[in-house]
Amino acid sequence: MRFKLFHAPIVPASAAGLTTEELRRYLGVGRNNVAPIARRFGIELLHGIYPECIVWRQLFGLVPDDEAAQAALREPLADINWVSTATGVPQSTIRDHLRAGHWKYDRGVQLGDQSGTQARRLRRWLPALIRHRTCGSPLPAFNRIAPHPADSDNADTHSSPSKTHHTLPPEGVGDEPSEDVFSALLSDAAIAPR
Repeated sequence: MRFKLFHAPIVPASAAGLTTEELRRYLGVGRNNVAPIARRFGIELLHGIYPECIVWRQLFGLVPDDEAAQAALREPLADINWVSTATGVPQSTIRDHLRAGHWKYDRGVQLGDQSGTQARRLRRWLPALIRHRTCGSPLPAFNRIAPHPADSDNADTHSSPSKTHHTLPPEGVGDEPSEDVFSALLSDAAIAPR
């Protein structure tokens, strides 16, 4: 099998995002790994679609700044075999350097659970970042963005209702309740300054 330095980008069939099969091909994993990886990183499946910008934000903390960066992010992720061939560094050395913190290239993203038996086999890299270091190709224009917490059910990512909605005091607080709505409106209008 011949080594390819570049791979065709995965352009989603829907403008809304990636299907499960497209995400599987993008990540370079088996079909049974897609859902656990999505859960682990907090990537929501919205009506059968994984929005690209959410995938990129949650996996890498990046959003594309231009079309070239978008094309670089759409390229399927590289596994350790590709990185080893592109850099000329044996796989065992890559793993050793990653563990010791001496790896000079991009560290990639660990898709698998760290405690799992297949964790080391699920590390993936953005090929553009490896090519940048090995070939001197220009680095795409990415913007950093913080990923949302993976456990979004327990995280408070929205502002509290008291900041966005005005709540009325419960009846019985303050003045006595009026007999009906119209009398309350008329009494308020009579008191209000003009």
